[in-house]
Amino acid sequence: MTSSPDPLAAFGAPGQLLARTLASGRLSPSYLFEGMDAAALHEAARAFAAGILAGDPPDPRARKLALAGTHPDLHELTKDKATVISVAALTPVLERAHSTPLEARHQVFLVDPADAMDPAGIARYLKSLEEPAASTVFILVTTRAERLPDTVLSRCRRVRFPPLAPEAMIARLIQDDVPRAAAQSAVRAASGSLSRARRLAAHDVCGWAREIITAALDAQPGVARAVESILSRLEAAAAECAADIDASTKRQQVRVLLSDVLHVLSIEARDAAAGRASALPADWDPDAALDLLTSWGRLDAAVAANVTPAAVLIEAVGVLRRPYVRHLSG
Repeated sequence: MTSSPDPLAAFGAPGQLLARTLASGRLSPSYLFEGMDAAALHEAARAFAAGILAGDPPDPRARKLALAGTHPDLHELTKDKATVISVAALTPVLERAHSTPLEARHQVFLVDPADAMDPAGIARYLKSLEEPAASTVFILVTTRAERLPDTVLSRCRRVRFPPLAPEAMIARLIQDDVPRAAAQSAVRAASGSLSRARRLAAHDVCGWAREIITAALDAQPGVARAVESILSRLEAAAAECAADIDASTKRQQVRVLLSDVLHVLSIEARDAAAGRASALPADWDPDAALDLLTSWGRLDAAVAANVTPAAVLIEAVGVLRRPYVRHLSG
């Protein structure tokens, strides 16, 4: 019988460091996992928590429950309001920090994103670390370590995670039942973000970007038809992504996905400018492709400023159409 692969192994050097920590049995009271990719950081935190709760020798059942986020000694805390983890949400969780674990030798408190803790919550967290229980481990997760006060940073063992290697990201998507070709396409366009790669693959955002390019470069472009089709699928995908379907949540998800579309278009323009394979025509002028990058940045800012998605999509087609028309007339 073969043993299950160590979930920390996918995280390279930081994963190896954490695996050695588990093997030594010498755990710190608090860890800070920091990096650029929120999804990868959360997965690494879950994997480390699973290693702690599985014990030595490892209990496969405990590991499985922890990886799924359902182990009774794993306590996860995230934003309970739009932008913060309130002290009201944090206090009852911290009160359990000195209690006895229910099943494992330890209990793990995973706070993600840690930079969302409000000041009163941070004070409560620091208070709990003054006399830490030997059986309690905190794992703080953040993509914005600079937002945490020095009093928090100095009390954590900091573990920095570089972006996942492309093959590791592709493997993650394949585990999510994404076909390899689609996984490769999503990872190519995701710029090292596992969260974005998953969205691109789940909703075929790369396909939406290709439709915009096709509509713009058609001799008789069906701009309105293409925009209407993409907008309809974008809104359906946003409703699917939103945990609680309300108007504000859905609008935010629409903006996220629309920003993803523009990001994919930027990748296509970047590759065309560099002479690499791209969804843009092979004879596309490199200077025109570079100009597109500026336009995509401007449109992405328009998305953030809450310009209507239909207007952004129409302009996205127009941005591509103008140099193509000049190319035809030249």
